[in-house]
Parts: sequence; C-alpha cells; structure tokens
Amino acid sequence: MALGSLTSPLIGRLMDRYGAKPIMCSSLIIMCVGFVLRPFMTELWHWYALSALQFGALNGASILPAGRLVGLWFPKTRGRVMGMTMMGNNFGGLTLPILIGLSIGDNASWDVAYLYVAIAALIIAIFSFIIVKEPYIEKIELEIDEVRTEDLGDANWSVKKLLRNPTFYAITLAIMLGNFTYTTILGHVFVYLVDIDISETSAALCLTVLAGFGMLGKVILGYSTEKIQTRFVMMVCFMGQICGIILILLLGGGVGIWFAVALFGFFMGSFGALVPLLVQDSFGLRNFGTIMGYISVTTVISFGLGPIIAGLSYDLLGGYQAAFMLVAILFGIATFALYWAEGNQNINVQHARN
Repeated sequence: MALGSLTSPLIGRLMDRYGAKPIMCSSLIIMCVGFVLRPFMTELWHWYALSALQFGALNGASILPAGRLVGLWFPKTRGRVMGMTMMGNNFGGLTLPILIGLSIGDNASWDVAYLYVAIAALIIAIFSFIIVKEPYIEKIELEIDEVRTEDLGDANWSVKKLLRNPTFYAITLAIMLGNFTYTTILGHVFVYLVDIDISETSAALCLTVLAGFGMLGKVILGYSTEKIQTRFVMMVCFMGQICGIILILLLGGGVGIWFAVALFGFFMGSFGALVPLLVQDSFGLRNFGTIMGYISVTTVISFGLGPIIAGLSYDLLGGYQAAFMLVAILFGIATFALYWAEGNQNINVQHARN
C-alpha cells in the first residue's frame, strides 16, 4: 500500500488531463490483470510484484476519480454525496471477505477466489466505461461557492505555485498523519481487544460496530461540510478520534468499550470522505487530481511506518497502548496544522483582496 501511493502524482495528473473515465477504467483493468495472474504464482516475489501492481492502480480506481466525479456532478451537495460514495469502502470491507470465504468453500481454492475478484473488477470497469461521464468543469466552477479560492486569485494551481504555498504543506501534513488511523489503530484494534480479555467473537462484533458507525460518520460529517468549513469539520474529526482512542485505552473490557469503539469508528470513518472535500475546498477542482496525487504520495510514510510502530510497541512494551497514544498525539499535531493553515489562509485572502 505504501509503495502504491507513489503512483498517485502521475495518476492524478493524467486524470486532470484526460478525465476520470479513462483513468478509472484502465486502473480497474490493471487490478483485474493482477488477480488473473495470481493463480500462476510460484515464488514469493511474484506475490509482492502483483500486489505492487494492484496497489499502484488502486488510487486510480477509487479515491481520485470518486473525488473528482462527486465534485463535478454534485457541486452544491458534494458533502453528503461524498459521504455516501465513500460508504462503499466500509460496505466492501464488511461483505467482500465473507463473499470470498464463501467462494473458497470446502471444494474450491484461493485460485477460484482470485478469478472471481478479477471478474468483478472487469465488470466494474465495463460498467464505468458505459456510465461515467463528466460535465464541463468551467460550468461547474461557476456553480461552486469557492470564495476562498477565488479570493486567492488562483483557481488554476500550477505545481510550482502549489509548492510555494504553506497552506498546502499544512494540509498535506494533516492528511498524512490522519492516515495513521488505518495503519496503526484500525489494523491492530482487534488484537488489542483480544489482549484485554475480550472474546474473539465480541472483538469481531466491535469491528462491525466500528464499521457501521464509520458509515454513519461519513454521511453526517460529509453533510456538515455543506454548512461548516471543511477544515473545521476535519479538526473535529481528529479531536473525536483522539477521544475515541483515549476511551478505548481507559475503559478496558467493560461495557463502555462498545461506546468507545463506536465513537472512534464514527470519526475515523468520516476521515476518508473529508480528505477529498478538504482538498477541493482549499484548492478547487480544476487541478484536483494533481494536487490530491501529490498529497497522497506522502502516505507512503503513514502506510510504511504505521504497522511497524504498532509491531514495535507490542514487541518492546508488551502491548499496543504506546502506539495508540502516539497516534492520538499525531492527530493533535494534525489538528494544530489545520488551525495554523486556517489562520495563514485568512492572511493570504486579505492580501489578495487588498
């Protein structure tokens, strides 16, 4: 996943130039090929190579085209629509493992499951080719209330101008730190719950509760961005996750752990929907793919280090508590970065107006 994020700048730039449809379809076909070839693996490096192929195409099949298309088609209700769109991540996470398990069954094999996933990716690619269309971006930009971007006098961000903008670095830092929620917390919370003497069945149900409230959070906080500035909503998202992490660590194996997991899931789930909204709100839609691509490449840090931090915490300190608290601190830094970016952008807007 970390290595896959390195392709994001190229994918984003191509999407801005050619549109979402060709990027989405070609990325899905690449993922299809990756699964078709898996039954022929004979060496461990084959597994890594095919995984790199799939994850290299993942952003082009999901968050980048989804963010662009939602922003283009639903400029005035993009918050709630983005939330509903990103609910697909949770739905897939809940259903696909079960479907793959059923496809393997007693008489089948992983090879059969790989083939089924490849067929699904191909069907979605064909469906996308037929259905996906884009309105003219010039018309959409007139409908979107992008006062902040217009006041800055630069809705058409070049890479050179972007890299000179301190707000870009603050938002990039916040998003990069926010992704530790997936790699350090979400990936290890099940084992943590089992370690504090919660049964595996109850821990699995906790993950279901977490995913369910994550879907709810996507829609509610996504809708909130239509009323409140996205940057502020993202700050609330980080603070809510901090509270959820602290409660998970403090409440132990009692009844309160269900509330803690639900609270964390609500705000954790909303993060994925808020990221593209934050980028659009701050920099507009015209170069959304390029900007989102450069921001996404930094997640090589969170996806690369997150699991290692959690593993070291367990091996050296006997549990995940230290890793979870570190992530809570990182979320505090991300909140401060967004607060600083807000003040810095206000100064830039005032200078532009003058």
